[in-house]
Amino acid sequence: MAPAETTRTLAERVILMHQGGWDEILLVVGPLVVIAVLIIVARKQAPAEDDEGDGGDD
Repeated sequence: MAPAETTRTLAERVILMHQGGWDEILLVVGPLVVIAVLIIVARKQAPAEDDEGDGGDD
């Protein structure tokens, strides 16, 4: 095997192993998006709060 072939093969392996970082970004962003969607859905389903705050009859 010539040195140029070894370098090319090594470079191809490094690129395949690292994937340029997009897979690591998905590991962080994916769960954050799921949590954000769950919070938005929960806020839409929550009952509205009254503006008075104490809820007493005066």
